[in-house]
Amino acid sequence: MIREAEARDAAAIEELYRELLPNHANIEVLPERIEEIKRHEHSFLFVYEAREQVVGTAHLHICLDALTGHRPFGVVERVIISDKVQGKGYGTELMQHLEQVGVRMNASKMLLASGTSRHAAHQFYKQLGYDGESSKAFKKYL
Repeated sequence: MIREAEARDAAAIEELYRELLPNHANIEVLPERIEEIKRHEHSFLFVYEAREQVVGTAHLHICLDALTGHRPFGVVERVIISDKVQGKGYGTELMQHLEQVGVRMNASKMLLASGTSRHAAHQFYKQLGYDGESSKAFKKYL
């Protein structure tokens, strides 16, 4: 089952982020921040729950855009399905859910970035129709 994250999911999401980003020292998922995201009309933090356990998460931001009239675009971040349950279709369901939200919000496109060494994830995104060749993502931590 896919649903919006709730404050009670903070520890499970933090554990998933530690799996996704094992070398990131400053991971701290706060219950009150999850509630704040839930109240934000253009930000969606979803969890995938299987057998009453949170086994995956993804964050979708709907960004206003001046290029395409009234159409926004979506930015997907921190997609993770626990290694313990990968290969069961949960990631595909989660990504399809994000795309459905994007369609409902009239988004013109969905953007996502993935770590350069995550080759299996890159293949997964390509199978879902994401083009990793047309753009290059850059980031700078502040």
